[in-house]
Amino acid sequence: MKPSVKHIEGRHLTASDKRNILACIEYLRTEENHAQWLGRPRSKKQYCVAADPETPNRFSVLIRETYTSDHGQRRQSQSRHVVETRGVDPLPAADWSIAQLELFQGGEA
Repeated sequence: MKPSVKHIEGRHLTASDKRNILACIEYLRTEENHAQWLGRPRSKKQYCVAADPETPNRFSVLIRETYTSDHGQRRQSQSRHVVETRGVDPLPAADWSIAQLELFQGGEA
């Protein structure tokens, strides 16, 4: 089955966001620490992905986007999403060197 992402909660996700989330999950499969921001080179977006311990194939995703305001100031916006994957093996258990709740309690900016 082809890997896919279904958006459950949060603002709109682009097809590129969904592809990047799948890439993040595959990358985290090889890492011991999942508490990290991941993104493509030269991209304005970064992703932090955490597996839901209660529901298999469900992930909480924080997306941080850097942009420049009309006044030339660099700013960041952050949004929280819940996604469900199909055709993707669950992530193995990993260490969180920072508290997961601290990352995912922030609301949408």
